[in-house]
Amino acid sequence: MKGRIALSAGLALPLATAGVWLFVAGGSGDGKAPAVLLPPEPGIGQVVAASTARTATPLVSGCDGPSVDADFLASNQILSYYGNPHVPGMGILGELEPDELVARVREHAARYDQLNGARGVQPAFHIVYASAQPEAGQDGLHLQFLDKRTILRYLDLACKNGLLVFLDIQIGRSDVETEMRDILPYLEAPNVHVALDPEFAMAAGQVPGEDIGSLDAADVNAAQAMLEEFVERRGLPDKMLIVHQFTDGMITNRTLVDDYPRVRLVVDMDGVGPAEIKQVKFGWYAAPAEYSGIKLFFRQDPDLMGEQDVLGLDPDVIIYQ
Repeated sequence: MKGRIALSAGLALPLATAGVWLFVAGGSGDGKAPAVLLPPEPGIGQVVAASTARTATPLVSGCDGPSVDADFLASNQILSYYGNPHVPGMGILGELEPDELVARVREHAARYDQLNGARGVQPAFHIVYASAQPEAGQDGLHLQFLDKRTILRYLDLACKNGLLVFLDIQIGRSDVETEMRDILPYLEAPNVHVALDPEFAMAAGQVPGEDIGSLDAADVNAAQAMLEEFVERRGLPDKMLIVHQFTDGMITNRTLVDDYPRVRLVVDMDGVGPAEIKQVKFGWYAAPAEYSGIKLFFRQDPDLMGEQDVLGLDPDVIIYQ
């Protein structure tokens, strides 16, 4: 546990919904919309469920897939539902009971599958494992962690229903390698992958929700190297790594991000905003990446893009929060 805080009874979790950045027109003259913090929505500050220890131990076995190989994203798109199981305000994954969640994400994936031509559509859970907080906490990391019991419940649900899983890390004042090391035992399952959120990766003096954070290319490369070493050492299928981005500064030195053969790197165009601006920013941040993603917000996007408009961007990963 390293003395860290897991999500526990009586502990409010205000930031994860409040800390969503909205694209607004205008800016510094470079044509790029700045980001401003959305006001909190109903549901912020909800009490989260009791937890057990946060650090993973060897936990996952008996799940045969689905797995990702070198050709997976050439023949499939991924449709995922995002959130924290204990906090409905963080996204649809926490709004629905598990069985309804499975049914909804499968039905939504099927709608995309009817529209996207020859590619299949693979449904997925996108679970926030490490949530950034405005309070530093005892360890000073500005993080709270999803409990092991809940993670295993959703991993088992995904395995039984043929879903992929992404465990999302918001970093806080910690570092990529430390936080990824704690989730490696969950990655023993071939269907479990990783997402990193630079928005909440804080430098000294920064506070989640007040500042937009960043990761450097070196951090992204370190994450990929860790995943590649892990799958080779454990004899596992390839892994996916999603990195969220909606401003230039969220991934510094991006041209220095390397290619790792055993890792499918996805840059996801994140952030709440009008469809027109999301489409432009998708072209800036996601489209140039090896694999592209886009996040859409059911409750907060002012004009939620329809499936046909999303498919017009040809993303490899589609995330709904």
